[in-house]
Amino acid sequence: MVALDTILVFTADGCPHCKALCEDFDRRGVVYREINLCREPDEMARLQELIWEHRLPVVADHERVSIGFRGESSTFSELGLE
Repeated sequence: MVALDTILVFTADGCPHCKALCEDFDRRGVVYREINLCREPDEMARLQELIWEHRLPVVADHERVSIGFRGESSTFSELGLE
């Protein structure tokens, strides 16, 4: 079970922007739960409730959702998710 105040980070294998985001969070000591869609494909339904774009990484921080890291993102098709 994930605490309500946990930041969710949706990622996928092979996404350089996802990797950079997680490394940045780790370096800054940000507590988050990574949801890797390659390893947890059932979580795609949860992500699709939050966004309509097919891009990663996605950060869900309570009521706020953001896509990308430092202005960059990868498409689902680039990552083999479509």
